[in-house]
Amino acid sequence: MSVSKKKSFFVPSVYCQKKIFNEILFPLSKKRKGCLFHYLSFLIVGITSFCSTNAQFVIDSSYIKRFEKENDVELYTGITKTSFRFREFANDNFISQHKLFANTSAYAGFTIDYNWLSIGFSKNIPNTSVAKQSTSIKVLSIHLRKTHEKFLFEAGTDKYRGLILQINKRQREYEYYDDINYRSYFTRITYIFNAERFSLNAARNFSLLQAKSAGSFMAIVSPFFHRFTLKGGPRKYEESDSVFLSEISKKPSSINLLISGGYTYNFIFNDGEWSINPGIFMGPAIQKNIEPKEGQSLKLIANYQLILNGGYNGQNFYFHVNAVYNNNSYHFMNSKMSIHNRGVSLTCGYRIGKLKNKLFGVL
Repeated sequence: MSVSKKKSFFVPSVYCQKKIFNEILFPLSKKRKGCLFHYLSFLIVGITSFCSTNAQFVIDSSYIKRFEKENDVELYTGITKTSFRFREFANDNFISQHKLFANTSAYAGFTIDYNWLSIGFSKNIPNTSVAKQSTSIKVLSIHLRKTHEKFLFEAGTDKYRGLILQINKRQREYEYYDDINYRSYFTRITYIFNAERFSLNAARNFSLLQAKSAGSFMAIVSPFFHRFTLKGGPRKYEESDSVFLSEISKKPSSINLLISGGYTYNFIFNDGEWSINPGIFMGPAIQKNIEPKEGQSLKLIANYQLILNGGYNGQNFYFHVNAVYNNNSYHFMNSKMSIHNRGVSLTCGYRIGKLKNKLFGVL
């Protein structure tokens, strides 16, 4: 028996201001593209082989159930924040004592899911960004997701056009680094060990019903690339007093392969109508610096992620709150850099049935 549903689900750390798919292209030389290609090739081959040996399994229908109406309309709102923290930065105590923020904001939007098609739109809420003043500092994020009973596949890119240095939180004093750009590209594959009794779709986006409490261990493999760049020429910043800007002028970048694991459990109440789903994931990663080529070529880094979801999952109406906190640490630019991503969202949905006739002959 199969209870799969081809539907993407919303995670609070996801926000998409413009769907500019051209931004997904890697701005790398042929040599760097080849290096990334080999990482992705080995990853895809490994996952495909593993998937073929674990493809046969049976869903326990007493734990996981389908809804009579499998399509839905959703309204959602939330807020995300991304910050960079540098520790022990060489000869630059000012940067080491403060955080740099991406100019993220609150958002609101809607999604319509019908059969295999999912259409959504979201927009930033005015005057909710980190720096409420009108600046040229922007954020662009594109995140794609595909779910399966035993797998979750994710890919995306984040681009921060400028960063903000918070001087005084109470008085909202900032310094603006309009010329600093940060980009990251990632793929992430999550394997669910107990997919027979635990549904990630039921826990995260409420598209299925988890009738009994259950949990699962998960394994995550994620290759990703990130890079800092400056709009100004290298000479301008090498001659300045800021060690931080001088290091960024070297366009530091690295390729990383993250392997982590964790556990999540869905606590069920009233036969699945109410649920709470906490989860924790952590693990090491291998980091290879591309530029500048200094010191050891391979280094170990660490990360952890905390997730909490909960809400009401009825036959016709549902709502859920999602919260996530993610911390990744790197050896970058003569320092230890930590990237913190955190967000919370509220989603309300109404289930709808299928029409008697197909829309346009395909839906």
